[in-house]
Amino acid sequence: MDYFKNKYNNPLIYITENGFSTPGEETRCKAVADSKRIDYLCSHLCFLRKVIKEKGVNIKGYFAWALGDNYEFCKGFTVRFGLSYVNWTNLDDRNLKESGKWYQSFINGTTKNPAKQDFRRPNLSLRNQKKNLADA
Repeated sequence: MDYFKNKYNNPLIYITENGFSTPGEETRCKAVADSKRIDYLCSHLCFLRKVIKEKGVNIKGYFAWALGDNYEFCKGFTVRFGLSYVNWTNLDDRNLKESGKWYQSFINGTTKNPAKQDFRRPNLSLRNQKKNLADA
């Protein structure tokens, strides 16, 4: 973020379609209890909050991908990105996932100790990399 701030005179930044996929064949219970997606979102959003407050980076918008599970062009229904679970056989059957609840509380400023949340969540890792995602 410092690079963009310095190289391009602190432009307005909008982060779009930022998300985390899980296997589409997971059971409803497992898909709704999506702690890895929460770790992913927290890692990104807590880092963004930090650079906005401490570095003055001009981030004006963040859009999670996606609000609900959807059809992915290259993967079809084999992955889930949504903050809400969608039952593919009955599209009216939806549940807000734990990540959706967390995202809502983060945006509303009601997460537990939001000022103390660490953007380097311990459960999040990248394969074959020693760096923490927030350091990448």
